[in-house]
Amino acid sequence: MVSETKHKWWQETVFYEIYMASFQDSNGDGIGDFRGLTDRLDYLQDLGVNGLWITPFYPSPKVDNGYDVADYFNVDPDFGNLSDFDNFIEQAHARNIKVIIDVVLNHVSTEHLWFKQAVSDRKSKYRDYFFFQDEPNGRESFFGGSAWQKEADGPQVYYHKFAPEQADLNWQNKAVREDMQAVLKFWLDRGVDGFRFDVINFLSCNGVGEENSSDVSGKQIHSHDIDQPGIFECISEICTFVRDYSKDCFLVGEVGHEELSKLVPYQSDDLLDVVFNFNLGSIASFDIGNVHEQLVAMEDRQGGLPTIFFNSHDMPRSMSRLCQNNAAHAAALAALTLTARGVSFLYFGEEIGLADFIPENIHEMRDVQAINHYQLALDEGKTKSQAYGRALKECRDKSRLYMQWNSHKFSGFSSSIPWIGEGAPNSNMPNVEAQINDPDSLLHWYKMLIALRRECPALNLGRYDVLSLDKGLLTFVRRWQNQILHIMINFCDVKYAFNHNPSHEVLASKGLNLGEPDFLLPFGTLITREVQDVC
Repeated sequence: MVSETKHKWWQETVFYEIYMASFQDSNGDGIGDFRGLTDRLDYLQDLGVNGLWITPFYPSPKVDNGYDVADYFNVDPDFGNLSDFDNFIEQAHARNIKVIIDVVLNHVSTEHLWFKQAVSDRKSKYRDYFFFQDEPNGRESFFGGSAWQKEADGPQVYYHKFAPEQADLNWQNKAVREDMQAVLKFWLDRGVDGFRFDVINFLSCNGVGEENSSDVSGKQIHSHDIDQPGIFECISEICTFVRDYSKDCFLVGEVGHEELSKLVPYQSDDLLDVVFNFNLGSIASFDIGNVHEQLVAMEDRQGGLPTIFFNSHDMPRSMSRLCQNNAAHAAALAALTLTARGVSFLYFGEEIGLADFIPENIHEMRDVQAINHYQLALDEGKTKSQAYGRALKECRDKSRLYMQWNSHKFSGFSSSIPWIGEGAPNSNMPNVEAQINDPDSLLHWYKMLIALRRECPALNLGRYDVLSLDKGLLTFVRRWQNQILHIMINFCDVKYAFNHNPSHEVLASKGLNLGEPDFLLPFGTLITREVQDVC
């Protein structure tokens, strides 16, 4: 169990995910970069976030938008160079903003030197960095199709859980583990404060192993290619190395499950500090009963702090997926994200209410997963329209459109056509410029909630005294020492009458009417404190 008696900096941090290519372009090439990000640090400081998670920025062919790494020890020219990175870290730290970076340990790009050596010389030590065999088995890629690809100029096939250009690493090989430790050390020496480990439970720690099974419809069940025997020892070795080298480091795991029972084992003093709670964060539609059930389950069954989020670069945006483009619902969800017990993770643009980007055709899609499924559908005899529908269902581009800083065409990417969303209209999208001075805006509400979370220890460190649901009213009480906060969020579509305690000071509210009777409007929020303590 992760101890909560010793406070870690990350327990009091609100994290904000930056999708590098889409945040801010500084040089007019249509791709976000470190100089652009550095220029926006004042905005992030004003927003109140004090932790950033940066998606991969390493040299890459970008088959999977940077999650196919060709060189772990450098910065892709699209994003700048190492000096730009170092300046970004320095400027972020000067504003008391911590930085964690995405590290992909499961696979490398087939353009990586290790893989090139492996295929050019079958006697090279790098051949054993990967999985080569004479014939494929029946395993399927998570992106669709076979998980095996024939090497270009050789007789064997190699293993890839994702795109063919992402060759899986052999974590049974001690040399692989040592080389990856050198990668982590390199970035720790450059000042990063932690790592987000991509698909960390996918590591192949026990070879390729058995065939996967299939369900009654013939769909493959990934029963043997993740959570392999030896995975916990493998992750423990990684985490121990990092903590021995930098004791104050924050280690976040993307564990590929939506079931809490499968997430919990990866979090402990010897393993990850936190895991992404997809059991809550990736729900397909909003049901306050289910949300409450998951919050209770995380309290009852999770040894360490959970993570609270509803957005990331891999899922449709909550404004579309959960809130049906209702700004009031988005404000209520923001209140939940920033007042519930756990480490809060925001995703760029959610603070202004960005909705999904919907590519109009396959040519506007940039996501390899979507493109693969489009081709698979065509191969199965589907029409182009049917194939597009399947691709759109799988498409992760929905949350990757560039940040909307203003109403100008291409916003912060105005000097060039952006890497994604050339045809996306800007005029009717929410943007920072329109909201930043509006006290009724969603952006202002986020700023208020983030400030409150950072100022009140009960919201960072406090336990739940109460965590209840009545109809659609979610109520919880957070207590830390003698500070007691009461949070009410009305997820009903009708107003909710209640009895307000006049001795409680109102710290933040939205949709509140104090009168005869007292009530919260649909999706209203009330946060109060008991008067014996001051935040």
